[in-house]
Amino acid sequence: MRIIAIGLLALALAHGDVSAQTADETARILRDFEQSVADYTQLHKCLDLFPEAINAATPAPRIFTLPVAMVFRKQIARALAERDGVAAINGVGVFPHPEVLEPFPSEGLYAFPRVLQDALPPLPTPLEYRLIGHDLVVRDKEADIIVGVLRDAVGSPLTVIR
Repeated sequence: MRIIAIGLLALALAHGDVSAQTADETARILRDFEQSVADYTQLHKCLDLFPEAINAATPAPRIFTLPVAMVFRKQIARALAERDGVAAINGVGVFPHPEVLEPFPSEGLYAFPRVLQDALPPLPTPLEYRLIGHDLVVRDKEADIIVGVLRDAVGSPLTVIR
């Protein structure tokens, strides 16, 4: 049974039609995302009080789960399609893929495109969205680290959005 479920998921992902089926499902997924970032900010406040608690065993936050990633990609694609595609996000540059809990690259601090800011749910302070290459990241401004990564969120260099 497990193999069948994995096969169906792989087929759906390859076909590109995986998305939230209803507005209620999308709303639930976005609430899960908002809860994940709220959990991170709460943990961050606790770690500020007890920085010695951070060690190699500290788990990386799970911000972009598979359902969240699918909903975000759909919202980003829709926003870019309405605003002349990738032309709306010029100046992103080419960078290696970022990793969670790594320092944010100082040369990657571009202004976040307004078209994407309007399409995505707001983040609590101290978090913000940023693009590194074609990857969407959630950045902790105070700690200057990457909290979540959505790879190829705005397409790859070869992607043309029409």
